Amino acid sequence: MTMEVSKERRTSRSQCALPKASRVIQKWCGTDPEAHAYPGAVVLVAKQGEILMHEAFGFMRLNPDPIPMSVDSVFDLASLTKAVATTTAALVLIDLGEIGLDDPLEYFAPCLADHPLGKVHIRHLLTQTLGLTGWVPLFKRGARRDDIPFFMRGVELSWPAGTRVQYSCPGFILLGWVIEKVSGMTLDDFTRELIFEPLEMGDTMFLPLDKPVPDRIRRRLVPTEPRSATLRGREIMEAFAAFKMPDSIPDARHINEYSRRHGPEDCKQRNVEREWSVRHIAGDIPCGVVHDENAAWLGGVAGNAGLFSTAEDLLKFGEMYLNEGIYNGKSILSSSAIRLATQDWTRGLPGDDHRGLGWQFATPGGPLGDLAPPGCFGHTGFTGTVIWIDPKHEIVAVLLTNRLQFTRSNQHILRVRRLFINTVFAEI
Repeated sequence: MTMEVSKERRTSRSQCALPKASRVIQKWCGTDPEAHAYPGAVVLVAKQGEILMHEAFGFMRLNPDPIPMSVDSVFDLASLTKAVATTTAALVLIDLGEIGLDDPLEYFAPCLADHPLGKVHIRHLLTQTLGLTGWVPLFKRGARRDDIPFFMRGVELSWPAGTRVQYSCPGFILLGWVIEKVSGMTLDDFTRELIFEPLEMGDTMFLPLDKPVPDRIRRRLVPTEPRSATLRGREIMEAFAAFKMPDSIPDARHINEYSRRHGPEDCKQRNVEREWSVRHIAGDIPCGVVHDENAAWLGGVAGNAGLFSTAEDLLKFGEMYLNEGIYNGKSILSSSAIRLATQDWTRGLPGDDHRGLGWQFATPGGPLGDLAPPGCFGHTGFTGTVIWIDPKHEIVAVLLTNRLQFTRSNQHILRVRRLFINTVFAEI
């Protein structure tokens, strides 16, 4: 099935052609953490290239000053990074003949040759069948990007890879490292050049801490959870504070001169320290720095989290999947890669869900609701984000919220996203 996508996108004549879906999002939007799921949200639903719903609700942030949400607000996608960035990058490398699903990790990381992780295949990482559950956060180990496989040696597999589905982040952190090693590029550069620029996803990017936030998105960034609200958050703040801040940190205008005087690596580290500080509102609330602690420790770029985007950009990504890897005449992925990613790789395995390559399929009680048709797939993000793609009816649905401003103790989003997508499929 292919779908022609035009730059002159068709929009429904009514402001919102899905009033029931709109009412669900509005009902759960507000300022009371007891009664509401999030202070604000952005929703976009399209069928066959026609936008049926694109609305902003509530507030982008409540403190210190309330700011209304806008349809072009930029969200921390959290684990949507796994599907949108890391999985897509892996599929690009498969298309290019650079990696294969049955490649063992020891091929890329010889330090794992005498460790069970060395026998794990790329497909185990993509299908959440790695077999690794408990592990020590990278920032507690002082791990750096180049050291990721070595530090993973300290973790034991809970069961043989490929025998059980268990969602976790370490496998995608490892996959991000593999992508960088094979491509010779950082994950943010690789995804920008080979995925997001061809898809015209101009507001989709990682925000590495060694570079300033682009001015065009700075005021549209949605804050997440106060670090002080959780032990893990306080620990990552302490870890960054352990780097002694210099008396004077150069601003962006003087960064080149500082680099000449002090050396590029020292300059880079000091810029990371500066960016970490300025990207927290009131010194505590992340805004423009990834919420996930491990991704933050890795400089804001990791295979498990770190991507920022808008609802409209995610629609473009979903439509690329509906059009068998093509967007506006440009081939991002082969149709074979799309078919590979969207088949059920974990059927019959014990575990909590059914998985494609990087994607989760609709299952009873899952985040895709009760009315999702067979073949529908998607992914969720801890910050309150989700995308659904229905190839049969050519539907893309995106729900982005700032639910973490109520802190992670507010779990209403688990129910709300199912209620919302139920109304979408019922109305369409």
